[in-house]
Amino acid sequence: RGAESRGAGMSGVFASFAKQLWSEVKTHGPTAIRLGCLVNVIHTYGMEVTMCLGPSMLPTFNHRGDVVLMERVSVLVDGVENGDVVIARSPANPKHTVCKRVLGRQGDHIEVPTAGAFGGSMFVKVPKGHLWLQGDNKDNSTDSRDYGPVPYALLKGKVFAKVWPPAEAGWVRNERWRSVRVGEADGGGRAV
Repeated sequence: RGAESRGAGMSGVFASFAKQLWSEVKTHGPTAIRLGCLVNVIHTYGMEVTMCLGPSMLPTFNHRGDVVLMERVSVLVDGVENGDVVIARSPANPKHTVCKRVLGRQGDHIEVPTAGAFGGSMFVKVPKGHLWLQGDNKDNSTDSRDYGPVPYALLKGKVFAKVWPPAEAGWVRNERWRSVRVGEADGGGRAV
């Protein structure tokens, strides 16, 4: 008889909890749904907090990783320029993202340093619908010198601020000077 009364008491507690929960959902549900939609729109079309890590963007970002803010609007309106830092899906492994600087846009003829520490340079014409992405640490970066021009469709967004570590927080500057545009290329790939 004691077990029956405990069971009946539990169902009463559950019914009371369900009524209270339903009341809260009716009162605050529409606001929660609106807030969830706003967060989704901001994340999908606005900005995202992400991390840039690894040696390829030294000295702009730390080897152990920096937390950065990335905005998506520039990608949607074709507002990415030479010198901007971007986040893109890796052409070599689409499960990964890369953080690199734009050195060339479609149609640009640029001279870029060859990969590795041996020096030299090569001339590249960036094809239509692509970007040339390269790490600031040219001697230790896997980038367009390894996997070629990156399709614009792989861009996720443009990095505009570093927020962690706090001592280094600030705006991420466009460093257009890193992009060496050399004009039209002749038939042999050399700039004229």
